[in-house]
Amino acid sequence: MGKYVFKVIETRYDREIPEVDVLVAGFPGVGLVGVIASEQLINSLGLEQVASVACDDFPPTAVIFDGIPRRPVRFFAGQGFLLVKADMVIPSRLADGLAKTIIDWAVDKGVTEVIILDSIPSDENKEDEKHIWGVISRHEVREQAENLGIEVIKRGAISGITSPLLLYAHEKKLEAVAMLAEGKTNMPDPRASAMLLDKFSGYMELDIDTSVLIESAKELEEQYARLVNQTKQAQAELDDRSAQPPLYG
Repeated sequence: MGKYVFKVIETRYDREIPEVDVLVAGFPGVGLVGVIASEQLINSLGLEQVASVACDDFPPTAVIFDGIPRRPVRFFAGQGFLLVKADMVIPSRLADGLAKTIIDWAVDKGVTEVIILDSIPSDENKEDEKHIWGVISRHEVREQAENLGIEVIKRGAISGITSPLLLYAHEKKLEAVAMLAEGKTNMPDPRASAMLLDKFSGYMELDIDTSVLIESAKELEEQYARLVNQTKQAQAELDDRSAQPPLYG
């Protein structure tokens, strides 16, 4: 981890962290897909915060919930899951050390499987043809992923904290899969998060309600369409005025 020092601070001093065997990770990416999906999992499964990650080299940021400040990288647990999410973009220089800290702590808590919820840029002109892509740490996971319509990437490259999370999971001999939804690059994309959670639900044999994400997507799309139309109208009016010759009295 080099010169960067990370510390996991447990917040459940009154009782033990629930037994877990699956780690789910969601970090900011294209369309904030992984973060939105993680938040929906926390709400749907009733997960409770059990720890946070501290690092002096993190940007000086705190997130506020009901008036209480929280560290931006936090662990949640419940129903056999350990979930880690971040409400800030992780600087690239810290990704490797943070990933190792997350995997080591999760393994210490009993995790044997890792699922990463992330995204890649989509082709905005192919709304009906979006895919969920997969990257796996072990070949044993391939069949299960492909049976759900997750197309495993055969060649390519991934960046951000997803990359070291997969690498460290592989080194720890954990079964791991990164599910990568095609997300919008210019706005939050809860619709892509809903698609991602549908695949996740099938993979884990869970029932996760994604209807609220679809409604959020419709509202965002309508707001964005109005904004685009207003911008086009304002530009047209500006162009029209610019085309008129100046008048002299």
